[in-house]
Amino acid sequence: MKEQFIMTSLGRISVLLDDGATDMPIIYLHGVFMDKTLWTKVSSPFKGRMQVFVDMPAHGSSDNIGHDWSLNDCAEMLIRIMDELNVQRCVVIGHSWGSMTALRAAIQFPDRFAALGLFNMPFRRTKGLSRIIFALQKSMTIFPAFFAKQAAKQLYSPQLLEKRPELITQMQARLSKRPAKEIARTIKAVILEAEDAVSLIQNLQVPAIAVIGETDYVGIPPKLEFLTVSGGHISPQEAEEEARNIIKRVLELAGHAA
Repeated sequence: MKEQFIMTSLGRISVLLDDGATDMPIIYLHGVFMDKTLWTKVSSPFKGRMQVFVDMPAHGSSDNIGHDWSLNDCAEMLIRIMDELNVQRCVVIGHSWGSMTALRAAIQFPDRFAALGLFNMPFRRTKGLSRIIFALQKSMTIFPAFFAKQAAKQLYSPQLLEKRPELITQMQARLSKRPAKEIARTIKAVILEAEDAVSLIQNLQVPAIAVIGETDYVGIPPKLEFLTVSGGHISPQEAEEEARNIIKRVLELAGHAA
């Protein structure tokens, strides 16, 4: 696989390209505080086709942004990446923020997408007590190690953290590389200011499968076919084999069996 950088309105974005020969590429998008390695292990059965692993803005090897942004900007970023890689149509497998991005891009440009795998996608506007909690967390980003530990406990199931405590230190390492302002901007755009997506889901023209963890906080999205897997909010790590099988089903939806 080779890494390349693509200039977008959200800065220079790092993508890892596994350049296979099949005619239906897969693009993988991760969630907040993760990076493109979230998908590299899960994707191993699909070698031989073009696969693109994206580091979302201000995550992984991608640049900081330096200004406020929105989920619609992320959708524009995805189309920019596709254009730069000469990908006319693809399957997108997203996790959380990545799913939110894929949904918005597919609403705007349905002809560019053959199918979507929407893992752990928040779709309702954050409000009430949850909004207060996330706002308080945003204020704690000046202490990245402490914040990352609390975020990991919220995102992963207790069972997985007991087996793999290194996931906390890995998240701390990722967040320690970013300015507190960039982490706060991510929380603002993805969590606090994300619009309710129910109407987007109901108007989606692209085939899609939604995936939620047993202890996930996101709830079951309307209209979409959905599957429940073991674990919490980070299903690609908590339910790897189930995630692989779901990607196969998404490819079948697109008319391109794995």
